[in-house]
Amino acid sequence: MFRYNKGRKKRKERKDKMLQIKIEKNIAHISLDRPNKLNALNKDLIEALSQCMDQAQANDQVKAIYLDSTSSKAFCAGGDVVDIYKKVQATGEDPIPYFEREFILDKKMAKFPKPIIVAYRGIAMGGGLGLSMDCPIRIVDETTRMAMPEARLGMVPDVGMGYFFSRMDQAMALYMSLTGSQINGRDAKDLGWASHTISSNSWKNFEGDLFALDLEGLKREEILEKVQDLLGNYQKNLAHLHSPQDLEKIQDLFGAKTLKEIMERVKDRGGDLYQDLEEASLLSLALIYLKYSYGKNWTREETFDMDLKAIDYCFKEGDMMEGIRTVMVDKEDQPSFKYQDLEDLPWEDLHHLLGGE
Repeated sequence: MFRYNKGRKKRKERKDKMLQIKIEKNIAHISLDRPNKLNALNKDLIEALSQCMDQAQANDQVKAIYLDSTSSKAFCAGGDVVDIYKKVQATGEDPIPYFEREFILDKKMAKFPKPIIVAYRGIAMGGGLGLSMDCPIRIVDETTRMAMPEARLGMVPDVGMGYFFSRMDQAMALYMSLTGSQINGRDAKDLGWASHTISSNSWKNFEGDLFALDLEGLKREEILEKVQDLLGNYQKNLAHLHSPQDLEKIQDLFGAKTLKEIMERVKDRGGDLYQDLEEASLLSLALIYLKYSYGKNWTREETFDMDLKAIDYCFKEGDMMEGIRTVMVDKEDQPSFKYQDLEDLPWEDLHHLLGGE
């Protein structure tokens, strides 16, 4: 049970050692372990974690999962888009199977029968959030930074995160999804993206108490209640990243009725935020904007399905490869995106893609 490469010759980038796993009494402690990549999810890590979760589900000794990272810098920075880009360039293969495997894992995590406790230390972005947002206990501290920065990559927030955006206030949802702006632990708790807050210097003591809990014979809800009671001893009031004045400005800029008006307002009085929009793919911005409204009618499962369609469109018709190349590979400042004017976008195709007339 839970053996990865133990006693075997280690290969180059561990598959080599992408997870650290041990059972602490009744809890499977699973740590993402690609620190040099900020735990970005590549195919091997996705498969390893999926197999690990299957083993944990089958092991009667395991009553709950504690999911964290070996690095305090990042829980998970998202999908390994550089790996995707390089494979597409080298082989011409369609990247959609990667996203399909990722989404299958996300759905497995969402429906996992045993409680999953997530520790969001440092960066938690993109696929890292899709992996964990349905877990019942999601803990943040003052180092936590969350974001969905896909627009600059010629993509759209995927991994079903549009489901949560579409149920947020429009201004904050579009501010985050169009610009890729970060929120901190307190913001995440206020938005419902996290369930509990803790101080970063309390993790060791909390984990010691957590792993000492006797969960034998307890039902799922009883386990959750016991863990939540423990977290009450460590509850920490964190500072906001956004001031009341910031929030007022976000409402003013991103509460407009059209994408064009949002961009005009940001250009006129949004300061550095306009650079975030300028560096993003216009096609991606349009899809993100439309998905916010369409997504209000989608279930989480339907959101995953639509995300696959949107990613496929961004790859075949949009700016996905150019965005990844510019931001993540060559790291140039000026991408050559396909559209330079909102009026030139294929709006009818975008509506049709998202299920509209």
